[in-house]
Amino acid sequence: MRYMPLSPDDVREMLSAIGVKTIDDLFAPVPKDVRFQGALDIPEAMSEVELRRHVRGLADENYDATKSLCFAGGTGYYHYIPSAVNTLSGLPELLTAYTPYQPELSQGILMAIFEFQTLMTELTGLAVSNASLYDGSTAVCEAARMAVNQSGKNVVSISSLVHPSYIDTLKSFASFLGYEIRIIPATGDRTDASRIAEYAKDSACIIIQSPNVLGTIEDVELVAKNTKSAGSYIVQVVAETISFGLLKRPGDLGVDICCGDAQSFGNPLAFGGPYLGFMTCTEEFIRRLPGRIVGETTDRHGNTVLTLTLRPREQDIRREKATSNICTNNSNSMLRALIYLLLMGKKGVAEVARQNYDKAHYFVEKAKSAGLKIFNQNPFFNEVTILLPSKKDNFATDMLQRGFIVSPTEIPGTGKAVTVAVTEMLTKEEIEAFVEALKEVAA
Repeated sequence: MRYMPLSPDDVREMLSAIGVKTIDDLFAPVPKDVRFQGALDIPEAMSEVELRRHVRGLADENYDATKSLCFAGGTGYYHYIPSAVNTLSGLPELLTAYTPYQPELSQGILMAIFEFQTLMTELTGLAVSNASLYDGSTAVCEAARMAVNQSGKNVVSISSLVHPSYIDTLKSFASFLGYEIRIIPATGDRTDASRIAEYAKDSACIIIQSPNVLGTIEDVELVAKNTKSAGSYIVQVVAETISFGLLKRPGDLGVDICCGDAQSFGNPLAFGGPYLGFMTCTEEFIRRLPGRIVGETTDRHGNTVLTLTLRPREQDIRREKATSNICTNNSNSMLRALIYLLLMGKKGVAEVARQNYDKAHYFVEKAKSAGLKIFNQNPFFNEVTILLPSKKDNFATDMLQRGFIVSPTEIPGTGKAVTVAVTEMLTKEEIEAFVEALKEVAA
């Protein structure tokens, strides 16, 4: 929002409407002993030219993907965003994050949400999608809550290869709701599928991430089979939704709930947010789904219109009996994702996914030739994990000084590592230069 200064006449008019004469009169009800006395310790006022120069200087101190080559992965991915996404999502008619409670005034944004739901069900192969959630971590929490409420069991088992931030958020969420979180161990770069039935027998659900935090594609179909044979639900987390353009759909693999982060669809890295949580599920969970579901109905003239068809009991209705902590959706982030998907189309998303896959595998080929140690032993999409010498404490800083943004991590029982994501934004020459820098810094 652009800065709109108030003139002295504006101030007088506002004070008059309130019924006081001065600013001091306005704050008179506040006891003097709690009012701030003296002057704030802030710089002197600047002209607009000076302020713009100052803020630009502060912004230039940041390292971002436009200044350095981004090979960072995890839960945020550097993908190309068509210019039309910024233009269309910024239109005044659409630029809102507000939930459309009044359908007679909100047919435009309702249509956008309806189409987003449709595309997400097609991408995931599941029957139902909501209007979006805050981010991937809270989406995981809501998926666990759905399974607990549906099954009546109070144990949730989650793979150790789900992103640590998601696991930590789930633990915090569950601690207030009284159910137990169990961690399923990994065998190398995959969840130990042989132990799934053991964990599933008394769990409301099994939660796995695929591709997982190391970049490996899990055997979701086998995990789903073992989970359901033990009478539990299976939740697949997806942090890199571009993978939908190449990998089998979760619904086709037997998944009950698919959730995660759709930031890869038209949303920038933006220093960590806002991102875009999503959730799709089978019809069994439709009345436990958090957020909103937009559907079609007819008005009194017989016209087909859109409205909020379903919404759960939330804290904005009766807080003490809430079944969800989600009371809105990320409408603008959702809108950007919708525009991106409509612009790219089915073939476009598949082409981006193929480029990601091919470039990541080219990187691995070059990395192995350079003597770097790849931790992944199973198929991967656009991320892999490189093992580092244990002495490397400033790896990310050293790589940044060479012009590369990376995501250091640590593999329990193995040691320091770096997860590398290779997207369509990177060229063959840039990948080769990155391998040389990795080799030099890791030596």
